[in-house]
Amino acid sequence: MHDIRSEKGVGNAPFFPDRIITGLVRFCGAISTALILVVLIQITFAVTRRYLMGRPLQWNDEMVGYLLVTMVMLGAAEALRRGDHIAIDLATARLGPRMGRIQSVFASFTIMVFAVIVGISTWDSISFARAFGSYSVGYIEIQTWIPQVPVVIGSVLLFLAAGLRLLRSIQEVPK
Repeated sequence: MHDIRSEKGVGNAPFFPDRIITGLVRFCGAISTALILVVLIQITFAVTRRYLMGRPLQWNDEMVGYLLVTMVMLGAAEALRRGDHIAIDLATARLGPRMGRIQSVFASFTIMVFAVIVGISTWDSISFARAFGSYSVGYIEIQTWIPQVPVVIGSVLLFLAAGLRLLRSIQEVPK
């Protein structure tokens, strides 16, 4: 079974594609982590204003929703890279090296297909929203395509991370 955490460090990896993709995925994962702190501060401020000052923030829930989508989409590829994603390994842990490699190739390919489907459908939605000139309903009132951009970015990152994982699975020497 391919364990992403047991690999050599990024510094030992070839420049392309490993270092570039890994660096980009890690950077966006760091942004996702920072956004968790931003949301925590924002929610704490909103709760304080609502319950201690009696003056609720009108735009808070909408902004938290946008930031949540951004956090998930920017962090998904990093979770995949680190092997921290949700996995059910009851059956895969019992696979031999050859079947484990086949399973890893299949899983990476499936993730890539998923990323393409999400990316293309979101891109179509963004194109429609831009052509139509639609704005969000709520207190923030921004063009609806803007909060969808992180979904496309996250889909590209997820595709790249899964592609790198696929490449490593294919290049892995059977034991």
